[in-house]
Amino acid sequence: MKLQIPTNINDITVSEYLKFIEVNKEDADEEFLVHKTVSIFCNIPIKDVLNIDASEAQDIALEIYAVLNQNAKFVDRFELNGIEYGFIPNLEDLSLGEYIDLETYLKDQKNLHKVAAVMYRPIIKKYNDLYDIESYSASISKQNEMKQAPIGVISQGVVFFYNIVNELLRDFQLYSKSQLKEVQEITQQEDNLPLNMVGSTLSIFLQKVISEISNK
Repeated sequence: MKLQIPTNINDITVSEYLKFIEVNKEDADEEFLVHKTVSIFCNIPIKDVLNIDASEAQDIALEIYAVLNQNAKFVDRFELNGIEYGFIPNLEDLSLGEYIDLETYLKDQKNLHKVAAVMYRPIIKKYNDLYDIESYSASISKQNEMKQAPIGVISQGVVFFYNIVNELLRDFQLYSKSQLKEVQEITQQEDNLPLNMVGSTLSIFLQKVISEISNK
């Protein structure tokens, strides 16, 4: 049987990675994990994996683990199913809903496809090296589309996001204690804010989201 073994981290999809983390648990049986790894990443039924010699299956699994550990480069755009997607051009321009969704989805790596759907969206306009992306909507179909995105691109998008968050946190830490207290008081009242106040308080909410994400 000729298997197609991934050789680059971007040969692996978010969907395959999500399936892998479902079985890659501390108490997982080693032989079972080897078989499932080969099945998931080589896209063959588990019954066919069982016909492979045990030592060969182990070698294939080790090759796959090495690919999963590859370092990928951050890219601000990529193509998927004929559509070009771009990373958020400016995090500070995001809506409150986008901040909240990112903060929520980043709590669990099982939501990686949902994180990807916020961070990368279809490019609608280009200006030389600049671009605009589609407005955000929490669409299940768009989240599912991101399950086919390359894991290397998406994982580095998350790393890049955290790097930006850390930069913003350094600025955030310059706030005095009294200013921090004021931010906390305002964010505790976020549910009662009238719609016309949302735009003027986005930067405050961003600081709270950044702080919460950093803690997690």
